[in-house]
Amino acid sequence: MRVAVFHPGAMGSQLAAQLVAAGHEVHWVPEGRSTASAARAEAAGLIGSPYDEAVGQAEVVLCSCAPQGAVAIAEQVGASGFRGIYVEANPLSPSSLRKAQEALPEATFVDGGVIGPPPTGGASPTHLMLSGAAAEQVAALWAGTAVTPMVVGAEPGAASAAKSSYALYNKGKAALAVLAFQLAASYGVTEALTAQHTRADGGSLKDPELPEQLRAVAWRWGPEFDELAETLDAAGLEGDAARALRAVWTQLSR
Repeated sequence: MRVAVFHPGAMGSQLAAQLVAAGHEVHWVPEGRSTASAARAEAAGLIGSPYDEAVGQAEVVLCSCAPQGAVAIAEQVGASGFRGIYVEANPLSPSSLRKAQEALPEATFVDGGVIGPPPTGGASPTHLMLSGAAAEQVAALWAGTAVTPMVVGAEPGAASAAKSSYALYNKGKAALAVLAFQLAASYGVTEALTAQHTRADGGSLKDPELPEQLRAVAWRWGPEFDELAETLDAAGLEGDAARALRAVWTQLSR
């Protein structure tokens, strides 16, 4: 099957590489992208093509990017009259997901969300949550690869909710660990805090360099928490909890 991917970041390039390994023809659009993106695309075995060719001849478009760019990509692909399967592989709030879906009136829309590291065949599984009418068809694209698809619902929204639920726990825990290290550092008690990492619930406290390590992803995790807050609001839950944690990523990305 012919697939176009937007854009080959750390996760998108590896999802695409697994599609290549499964025998699919995967294209990307080099125009306007960085040298780092080009290097990832080359390593993944992707074919560089002009936008009109990549989308115009694609049977499937895979959107895996930072959430703040997801709706704009959907609008661009929709404006081209794309009629194939569109996989929105970003964890979006119900309102953002609706905007993306409405931008693609002629496409078959599949909601997606990735839980786990980029798929390289390691010990930790990469789960691709999928929901929508063509979810089973999309799941089959990754058959026999390091990606483990999970069809979680018949309607768009379920996959984003599954991913968002885990992200709230996993990345929320990371945000709390960052705050804990910053608080300990401000009082000069970092060593006492890291000594607690051997406790069953203290694994995140092992490395006091964690805040610096997470600085590189804070620009992307912050907008994820914006979407999380809206998702919680829509469910009648405490969206302000996600907004408070979002402030951690805002501070780290400065």
